[in-house]
Order: sequence, then C-alpha cells, then structure tokens
Amino acid sequence: MTTQTENKIRIRKAAGWILQGHSVSHVVARLAESEGVSRRTARRIAGKAMDLVHRDLEATNVENPQMATVLIHNLQECMARGMESNNIGAAVAAARELSAMLGIGVHNRRPPSRSYGR
Repeated sequence: MTTQTENKIRIRKAAGWILQGHSVSHVVARLAESEGVSRRTARRIAGKAMDLVHRDLEATNVENPQMATVLIHNLQECMARGMESNNIGAAVAAARELSAMLGIGVHNRRPPSRSYGR
C-alpha cells in the first residue's frame, strides 16, 4: 500500500515526462518499470498526470484547454522524437510551432521582410 505522498511524487514524475514530450504509453511503460507497479496502476498514474498538466494549462487563458493540451503534448513529442532520431530540423520546427502557439518570444521576432532577401 502506497502513501498519498508516494502517489503525488509518482504523478509529478509522470507529468514531468509528459511535459518533456513523451507519449502517455511511454510514460506508462516507464512507470511500470521504474516504480515496480502494474501497468494498470501506471495507467491510472499517467491519467492523473495528464489531468495535472491539463489543470496547469487551464490556469492560462486558453480558449480550448483540452485541445491545447493535446497540441502541446503532440508538439513536445515531435520535438523529443526529432532529437532522438537526430532530426534537428523536425525538432526545431516543432519548437517554433509550440513557441508561436504559446506566444513565447513574440517580442524577439523580426517583422516579416517584404523584400524577399533584397
């Protein structure tokens, strides 16, 4: 029997992996292996971790937080896979999309050039 503190630690660990861009199925397998829990328990923990990520996103002003959660997760997974496969271009493209979606670095962007390189 695990304590509530242990469960909270596991949920935070799983949420961290999700935010790093790992898929939920990867997180379930990793939890089952590293924590020595059943896959069923790992799925419950991963579900609670996704809820935690969703609640964090709801704290921001996003109009459709559930879809935004899925998009953010997918872009992070694309970045992770790009880095794992040494496809830096894919990782950069996903990072740019995520940055644009979240409005990160807006003040550092140059205005679009109309001269097309002249």
